Amino acid sequence: MTRRKFISILLTGLLAYASTGPVEARRDDRRDERRDDRSDRRSRREVAPQRSGLSLDEAVSRVRRETGGRVLAAEARDQRGATTYRIKVLMPNGAVRVYHMDAHSGRMQ
Repeated sequence: MTRRKFISILLTGLLAYASTGPVEARRDDRRDERRDDRSDRRSRREVAPQRSGLSLDEAVSRVRRETGGRVLAAEARDQRGATTYRIKVLMPNGAVRVYHMDAHSGRMQ
């Protein structure tokens, strides 16, 4: 093996080794961010304000039962002192619909 060939193989190996490190680190960071997002969503749902009437879980169950769809997201919102639930549903026909439900009365808006 010539000296030139040896150096080119060595440099190629070093470049390949050096290029894998940062990519894996970025992938790990993105996984951690996704985990944080999921835990934020979970904590938002668990700490959802409930004054009286339906809880968020009850509202989600009701929408799922009435539509036959799959719930994609659900969150509680406080609008001018009244709690409403925003529930995003994937319908059986493939359409995505967003339902708003009053937490106190249970009426769809």
